[in-house]
Amino acid sequence: MIHLCRYCDEPATRRCSGCKSDQAWYCNKRCQRASWPRHIFECNPKKPINTAYHLASAVYADIFPDDPQTLEDYGFNRASTADNRVKLLGLYQGLIKYNEVEPKVVHRWRVKGILVEEIKAVFEEMPEQSRGSYYPWFLRNQWVIDRKLPLPTVPTNAAHAMLLQAWKYAGGSSSATLEEINAAKDDWPEHKQECFLLCAILLSDWHPHPEHIIWLKFGFCVCPNESCETRLGQLYRQLLTKCSFDELCTAYESSRLIALFDSKGLQSWRESILYLDDVLAWSPKVNKSVWDLKQYLATEGGPLIPPVGVDYGFFNCQGEIERQELKNVYMKFFARYHADPIELHKAAIGGRLFDYVGGFMELKQKFYRLMNNPYPLTV
Repeated sequence: MIHLCRYCDEPATRRCSGCKSDQAWYCNKRCQRASWPRHIFECNPKKPINTAYHLASAVYADIFPDDPQTLEDYGFNRASTADNRVKLLGLYQGLIKYNEVEPKVVHRWRVKGILVEEIKAVFEEMPEQSRGSYYPWFLRNQWVIDRKLPLPTVPTNAAHAMLLQAWKYAGGSSSATLEEINAAKDDWPEHKQECFLLCAILLSDWHPHPEHIIWLKFGFCVCPNESCETRLGQLYRQLLTKCSFDELCTAYESSRLIALFDSKGLQSWRESILYLDDVLAWSPKVNKSVWDLKQYLATEGGPLIPPVGVDYGFFNCQGEIERQELKNVYMKFFARYHADPIELHKAAIGGRLFDYVGGFMELKQKFYRLMNNPYPLTV
């Protein structure tokens, strides 16, 4: 049988000796080393996997790391905006993917406290025209990685500045005070206030947090990771350059945001974000309970609303331990199995949760009780 190299697809004769997986064949040692940052998570490494490998895995997948310690170790927690995080990821892609600096070397630099200096050394050896835009950004924002440098000072009137951007976009005066803005928008209908909050967040170069109801209502709940949320935020920011605040509010209230995107030439971008149309076709009036489930999972200590409690079995839990165990099952499902939220929702309303989720992972028998719900309803 002919095996193909996992890294370059050429005929392979070497197989990983650590796990002896049928999928881990390589044509030479160089390809095996190049593939190791991703293969390490499937193999049986002799030592614990350090965070540089989680970083490298994210780099090759073109997503933000989802490991909390990696976010802390490599500056993503200090990068205060979505734009900063995108540029930081681009910097590491240049370092690891294109300059082929191995994760174990990056780890050693971080532990020794010389990561900033070594990044500079790598990029300074390159021709200036080949360094890309992320390196100049890094030179201006070394505080993201270098903890000896203070975080930038946040103006005391940051809230006013944030709301003022949205206020001007909505047609308000640029000289309005924070009190005047708040007093005026408090009289607005709910859908208009939600659009205003979205604009304030987007125009401050960020995107909604799962604790905001607009994270669900504007479709950020469909995203599998923060990289996708960043892309969706960019899509909305592009929309804001093409429509007025009143157009946005009207489309949102009437569940016609899809039509608004398409009318502004953004259809292909909108369609690239899976399941977005499922939320926007009904928002802000109703939504499938699977999106409420995702919001519940994404918020620490968030409220458990009845649709989630009934549909996904949380009301069957006898105490906090079982509730956390059930949350962990759903979080694992969404994180590891390229989950289809719509199919999960269908399984819930069809009374097939245990069988459906159990098709992706091994479940203890007690989850049969926990995932039991009143569906399918009979009359």
